[in-house]
Amino acid sequence: MKTKGEFYEHRGLITLTGAFIAALALSACGNEKLSDTQTRYENPPVNQTEIVLQKEKTLTAGKPLVAPVLRRTMNADTTDSVQPALFNKLIVPSEPPLSVKTPVTLPVALPVALPITLPSPPPPAFPPETASAPDSGPASAQCWMGDVATPLREVVTALEKESLLYATKPLTDCSGIFHRVLLGLKHRCPAKDFPSVEKHRDSRALARWYHERGKLRLIRNAEENTDLLKPGAVLFFGRNGSEYRDFSVDDLLIPQKGIAHLGVVVKVHKNESGKVVHYELFHGHGSKGKTPASVTDWHKRTPTRSGYPPFGNGRQQWVAVARL
Repeated sequence: MKTKGEFYEHRGLITLTGAFIAALALSACGNEKLSDTQTRYENPPVNQTEIVLQKEKTLTAGKPLVAPVLRRTMNADTTDSVQPALFNKLIVPSEPPLSVKTPVTLPVALPVALPITLPSPPPPAFPPETASAPDSGPASAQCWMGDVATPLREVVTALEKESLLYATKPLTDCSGIFHRVLLGLKHRCPAKDFPSVEKHRDSRALARWYHERGKLRLIRNAEENTDLLKPGAVLFFGRNGSEYRDFSVDDLLIPQKGIAHLGVVVKVHKNESGKVVHYELFHGHGSKGKTPASVTDWHKRTPTRSGYPPFGNGRQQWVAVARL
């Protein structure tokens, strides 16, 4: 049986033991709550970001600092972590913000096609007889190819229908009729170069025009130059009854002594062996007011009249030739 003093000793021991156990229990509870908080913030769900407001730290001035702390949970294969950061100063952007007056340059998504001006191609080269391509129609095509037989035939046919009597109105003498031929050809062959009626009105002026361009050829023996007798050949003749043996271009350009007549060949006739026997000439001829401009065929190798020169115009000797 315990005494009263022993009872009091046991009661004091029990009290001390209970206090120790309670203190231990309180310490364990506090540690458990702290562990939960650390677990919640140190191990957030994967691939999520959490912002925590902390109020435990204060500035030196004693004012509380509320700073957003960014925590980013990394994947399982990432070893680094994002640490909390304090933002205690103003972040100024490196470039000024755009204003209403600030122009905005946007990138071009697709290339822009700029207009390109190409140089014009050089003009084509043409035969020496012509200067450019034909305009239209078969006659112009003949001009371009250097053959004026077809357009010449058209012009002569039209002029013959007009019955232009010799020397009755402007451009009805031999050189005037020839200028009418040129005007008709100019209409059909606009690219060709022809002498003008204003500067080369008479037969000698026309011969000079061709001579200045290197197109006039003197004929001292007609029978040896029949290869030059072709449609489009311009023939120059001397004076009636005059015989030309040794002469120059200057001699032919002297009035009352040199060239006195001209015409244009429209057709050439040959025999079976290919030898030229005669040609047809369109020209203004005959008596004033009686004979119309027409094609004549009396220009033969062997004239029917004695004393007439071969391939001449009556008694007029063939002394020079040029091409239209």
